[in-house]
Amino acid sequence: MQIYHAKKEDIPQIKKIWMEIFEDSKNFTDFAVSICPEEGIYLLKDEEKIVAMTIAGIDVEAYGKKGFYIYGVGTIPEYRKKGCAKHLINYICDEKFKNGYDFSITQPATESLFDFYKSLGFDNTTYLRKFSYDIKRSIWESADFDTVTSGRFNTVRKKFAEDEIVSFTDKGYVKFTEYVYTEGGSTAENKDGYCLYFEEKNKIIVRDMFAKNTNSAIKLLQAIRERTGKEKADIELSQNSTLFLGEGKLYPHCVVKNLDKEVYANLMFD
Repeated sequence: MQIYHAKKEDIPQIKKIWMEIFEDSKNFTDFAVSICPEEGIYLLKDEEKIVAMTIAGIDVEAYGKKGFYIYGVGTIPEYRKKGCAKHLINYICDEKFKNGYDFSITQPATESLFDFYKSLGFDNTTYLRKFSYDIKRSIWESADFDTVTSGRFNTVRKKFAEDEIVSFTDKGYVKFTEYVYTEGGSTAENKDGYCLYFEEKNKIIVRDMFAKNTNSAIKLLQAIRERTGKEKADIELSQNSTLFLGEGKLYPHCVVKNLDKEVYANLMFD
């Protein structure tokens, strides 16, 4: 078996395998595979048959260092438990680090995979604090909605961030912004904060929030309630965030290789 960078003619087979492995819709699969150029998709082939794949063509940054995000790691059923994913990830890291990259980050799909990535040298785990919050109504609160463009995402996120964040490069934010709005995400911002959220039937899911203080964060949530009518929120914050909206619990989120400093990495393509 050998590892190759994908070519244009591989894309139909890649999409077919993606839908079989991850059970995603055709629309999402088309988008996920299009996020980076073909050469950013790595394939493990047994002769002409693709048996494992992953995408590592999204560049990220933290502490002034250059990194890459790994996602879409999958092996077809009959080739699992044969070391295919391990071989593929080790190959990608070796190639990328030799070509000027400083670190790698990925989001394990299940809790059991954290140990798998640790065995590959991903020894720095990032955490999120998750909790539910009841939003009290205030008809006086307002915010600007869906005004964060790809050119502004990095700026608004870093303006109030307390931690060093893993951020995309400019090209990455273009794709990320497309991903957010395609998947039904919305942004809310005012002079004291920003957040990214998604609506569910009876609540909102806040995936990213930075604000000047807790009161500023509450005002943002109240503005979202006025817009959506949702009275409850499930919120994810950095483990070190000083915004106090509830005790919550810490959950492992991403694993990082070759970067031993604490970092916040909630916004990934997942």
